[in-house]
Amino acid sequence: MSRLTGGGSALGIRLVAGCALALLPLTAGGAASEGRLGFLPASIEAQRQAEATFLATPTPEQARRWLRRLTEEPHVAGTPGDRAVATFIRDKLREFGLDADLVPYHVLLNYPKHVSLRLVEPAIQDLSLFEDGQVRDKDSFSRDAFPAFHGYGASGSAAGQVVYVNYGTEEDYKQLEETGVDLRGKIALVRYGKVFRGLKVREAQQRGAGAVLIYSDPADDGYVQGDVYPDGPMRPPTALQRGSVQFLSLGPGDPQTPGVPSTKEAKRVPREKLEGIPRIPSLPLSYGEAEKILRALAGPNVPSGWQGGLPFAYHVGPGPAKVEMVVEMDEAVREIWDVVGKIPGSSEPDAWVILGNHHDAWTYGAVDPSSGTASFLEAARALGAAVKAGWRPRRTIVMAAWDAEEYGLVGSTEWGEDLAKELSQKAVAYLNLDSSVTGPNLSLDGIPSLRDLAIEAAGDLRDPKRGKSIAELWTAKQRKEWNGQEPIPLDRPDSPFEPHLAPLGSGSDYTVFVDHLGIPSLNFGFEGKYGVYHSTLDSLFWMEKFGDPEFLYHAEAARLLGLMAMRLAGADVVPFRYAPYAAVLARQLDELRRFAVQERRTAAAADKPPERAPLEPDFQPLLAALGEFRTAAADLDAALDALELGGGAAPTRLAQLNAALMAVERRFLIPAGIHGRPWYRHVLYAPGVTTGYASWPLPGLKLAVKEHDTAIWDGEARKVLDALEAATAALGEAKQLAH
Repeated sequence: MSRLTGGGSALGIRLVAGCALALLPLTAGGAASEGRLGFLPASIEAQRQAEATFLATPTPEQARRWLRRLTEEPHVAGTPGDRAVATFIRDKLREFGLDADLVPYHVLLNYPKHVSLRLVEPAIQDLSLFEDGQVRDKDSFSRDAFPAFHGYGASGSAAGQVVYVNYGTEEDYKQLEETGVDLRGKIALVRYGKVFRGLKVREAQQRGAGAVLIYSDPADDGYVQGDVYPDGPMRPPTALQRGSVQFLSLGPGDPQTPGVPSTKEAKRVPREKLEGIPRIPSLPLSYGEAEKILRALAGPNVPSGWQGGLPFAYHVGPGPAKVEMVVEMDEAVREIWDVVGKIPGSSEPDAWVILGNHHDAWTYGAVDPSSGTASFLEAARALGAAVKAGWRPRRTIVMAAWDAEEYGLVGSTEWGEDLAKELSQKAVAYLNLDSSVTGPNLSLDGIPSLRDLAIEAAGDLRDPKRGKSIAELWTAKQRKEWNGQEPIPLDRPDSPFEPHLAPLGSGSDYTVFVDHLGIPSLNFGFEGKYGVYHSTLDSLFWMEKFGDPEFLYHAEAARLLGLMAMRLAGADVVPFRYAPYAAVLARQLDELRRFAVQERRTAAAADKPPERAPLEPDFQPLLAALGEFRTAAADLDAALDALELGGGAAPTRLAQLNAALMAVERRFLIPAGIHGRPWYRHVLYAPGVTTGYASWPLPGLKLAVKEHDTAIWDGEARKVLDALEAATAALGEAKQLAH
């Protein structure tokens, strides 16, 4: 059995057993009776009893009731339906014993006033911007939901020939340019996928397009992937994918108040000067309507990899297909409502463990986000039950239901910017639950110092249908994907398989906590086939028929969220481990090296050389710094293991140690931010400049390699080296306190 910790500490033995899980006896409530990461021997029994109470509380039946209530009406951010949901969550948190209130912010939001689209050549035909109803789903017939529109989409009208640009990635647009097709004044038709939708619009805008249409191709989430709704979980021909077109890779939150909270009195950037949202109009489109445009396109056949799933050969255009579109938005500063509740800590009340889920939805939001909200409420109810039974967390638990996440992570970002100074001193960790369930397979993304905690908690829970522990199934899935391929880190070519949390980029509410504030964060959910994302068909009917008919995984998500929170808030020693961090950084540094090699190979094979020669970076200084970080991480982990096994230390020293552990992640922050993106201050993790969602580990260095820019490399390498040195020193300081 492969070891799990890079440092080979005593915890490695405990977690190897925790990952096999057949070796760990589970109680009737699901919790293991063994020791727990961060707990001293004298604290374990009381924690075990509290966890038993917690784990016995969530039920599938109650989760179903929450979801039914949450999906009664569409609840777009800032609308009366949204406020009603926020008030409902606040009242329930109070009922469960939390001190909860609405926290308002005033942010820029847009709603559609009038939208229209028609094909005018080769024949005039109106194109629908609504979804068809499905007989078995009563909600699908309602017109309470907004028609097709994009959050932060620009008002405007456009007319022109259509050009098909595949996924609308930077590479796709460049490939189009190489074919000689000029996008200026044209309407770009792109399909969803690969990168965040806002960046598809940004790339088109930069190339002079008049407007953008974004459709969901059946190859990606329609009939090519399985039966379509209502016979299966995938997207039917008329379903729309709404969503924000903010330029997320430049920074989330209210685009008019970058870096500062959107209070009533906030100074706002005028709309005409905003750089983070589009200036050209855009609309989402169903593949049933997109087919009418695609069939009318001429020009060359599409390049390799551009063919979608519709039953004919795709062409690039331009023309003869020509469309006219009108987008008129009702854009204004509107009030939104975060919901924040607290369970006060007993001995370290100024240390906060934060749990978050957003409550706004583009339509009914049964999956996104209300599956997560239902699990969030069940976790809150169960935590309240544990408190009523006598449990007192050492640290304060903060439970937050964010608003306006769908527009661009707005509610969480404004709260994080509002409390930035306080959070930098008090935040222990942030646990994010967005859509908690689309199927049975656990997905875990996060900062590596939380890996062992996540594995331990998931190892103490059994999959409700497959009998094995959730951690065992998750680890087996990762091992299958690894499939024996050697990662070949630069300095450790013999590295074995180790399970790891996927790196965080952006796309949900953890972004402000990781990328801006340096707070260790984790994002999770149970995944399966899901084709009705951001459509009116994301309804209770879909969930009851396809996603989680018995609501077993809703309850399990509540248990996992709450169990991790209880251990973060209740452990004598903050349950972080850093050897996994060193192992992940080694792999990510090697991935960057491979990317640099690939850039050189691509340039060598090109018909003409690039303007700037590809980089041949010197990785040795980074490897040396990483080696020192790895040694300090292993030493600290061993000291923490010894402290926990040996019975602990004086309360004053424990408080100092915990403060030191909380400070480590902050050392990866740089005040000026990464190159060209000052809001993103974490030198190790950020979304890609051209991806928006997907993470770019070592983002400044990745940009330098991508742009073939030596000056960027030199500057960003210095930032990474300084941050690694500072983090290594922080690990050493914590180790001294652990002895």
